[in-house]
Amino acid sequence: MPSLWGYIRGMVSPARYELVDNDKDRHDHDRPSWSSPSLSSLSSLSSSSSHSSSSSHTAAWPDSPSQTPRHRNILSLLARRLRRSTTTLLLIDLLIIVVLLVAFEPLITLLRRNKEFFGPRVVLSGPSSVDAWDPAGVTAAKNALGVPLPPPPPPPPAAKRNAIPRILHQTTATDVVPEKWRASQQSCKDAYKGFEYKLWTDASARAFLAEEYPWFVDVWDNYVFPIQRADAIRYFVLYHYGGIYLDMDTWCNASFPLERIEATPDDTSDAAQHRALFKSTLPTGITNDFMIASARHPAYASAIAQLPLYNALTHFWARWQPYAVIMISAGPMFLTMVVKDYLQTPPYALHARTIGVINGTELNPFITDLESATWHQGDAKALMWIGTRPWTWFGMGAIGLIIGLFIVNRLLTWCYGCARGSRSSLSSTEGGLLKLSKIV
Repeated sequence: MPSLWGYIRGMVSPARYELVDNDKDRHDHDRPSWSSPSLSSLSSLSSSSSHSSSSSHTAAWPDSPSQTPRHRNILSLLARRLRRSTTTLLLIDLLIIVVLLVAFEPLITLLRRNKEFFGPRVVLSGPSSVDAWDPAGVTAAKNALGVPLPPPPPPPPAAKRNAIPRILHQTTATDVVPEKWRASQQSCKDAYKGFEYKLWTDASARAFLAEEYPWFVDVWDNYVFPIQRADAIRYFVLYHYGGIYLDMDTWCNASFPLERIEATPDDTSDAAQHRALFKSTLPTGITNDFMIASARHPAYASAIAQLPLYNALTHFWARWQPYAVIMISAGPMFLTMVVKDYLQTPPYALHARTIGVINGTELNPFITDLESATWHQGDAKALMWIGTRPWTWFGMGAIGLIIGLFIVNRLLTWCYGCARGSRSSLSSTEGGLLKLSKIV
C-alpha cells in the first residue's frame, strides 16, 4: 500500500509540472522516491483490497498535491510577486495623477474660482467713479486660502494717479481695411473723435516691436497663425502706450466714460497708479476684444513677458488643434491665465484694486460686438460647446484619466511579463551551456 500511494503521489505531484525553471533543483528533495512494484507487493495489494474496501472509512486519503511544500512555496512566490507588481502600478498611477494635477492646476483653479477672480464688479450705474470701480476690491482681495487681507498701508503723499491715455488702438492685416469692417471702424472713429487713433498693421506692428521690443521679433515671425500676431501686438501697445483697444468687428455706439474708472485726484494709494479693465466672458475668464489700461500696467508687463513661453508650449501641436492653440498661446485664455496669476501674486489686495472686470451687458450702451470670429475653424464649435458646461471638463477629464491609467497599466504589465520571459529564457540557456561544459 505505501508503494501504491507513493506511485500516485509521484504521478500527480506538482514537481512533474515545472512552473518556474529555476526552482527545479531547489525542490528536488520534495519529490517522493518510487520504484517499480514487485509481484509480491501487487499480490499483497490484491489480498488486502477487500479489507481496505470494508474499512475504507478508516483509511485517511493522502494529502492533496496542493499541500506539498513545493506547491506552497510556488503560491507564496506568486503572491509576493503579485503584491509587488500591484504596489508598483499603484505608485506609478499616483505619480501620473500628481503630474497631471500640477500641469492642469491653473485650469482647475480657474474653473473653480472663476467668479472670485473674474466676476463682474465694475458697474457704471453709480454716481461716481468710487461706485464704478469698487475701490476696496472686496471680491478679489483674498489670498489663495480665501481669507480677506487687511488693507495695504497708505503710500507716500507724493504718489499720483496715472490717467488712462486717450488713445484708441485697432489692428488689421494691412492699411486696406476689409469692406465688412469699414463701417464699424468709422463708428469707433466717430465715437472717439477726441482720441488719438492708432491702426496697427502687420508691417507697422513688426517695425514697432523691432524698435522697442527686439527680443520678441523672432517669436512674432514664427507664429503659425496671423491672429496670434494680432493678439500679441495689442498687449504690447497697451503696455507701452495705454489707452483702449477694440476689435475691428466692434460697433461703437458711444465713447466709454474713462473718467468713471480712473482714480480720483485725491486718491494717493498705490492702486491709483494703475487701472486695467477687462470684459468677462463665458464659460470662464476674460476676453481680449475690449481692453482698457493705463500705460506700463504690471499685468500687461507679465503678459508680454510670458508670450514666448506660451508659444513654445503650443507651437508643435498648432496644426492639430488650431482653435485651442490660438486661445492658449496669445488669445483670451492666455490673457485669463496671466491676469489670474497676477491676482494670486502678493500683495493680493493691491493687485486686485488695479484690475476691473465688467459684464458685457454694462457695455451695451457703448459697444456692440458683431462677433465675426474670423479665425474660428471646425474645432471651435465642439470646444465652445464643452466650454459652456464647466463640469463637463471635470467629467471628461476623469473618464480620460481612468482610460489612460488602464492602458498604461496594461502596457506596463505586458512589458514586465516580456522582461521576465526574457530573463527566464536566458537563465535556461546559461544553465544548458553550463551542463554541456561539464559534460565536455
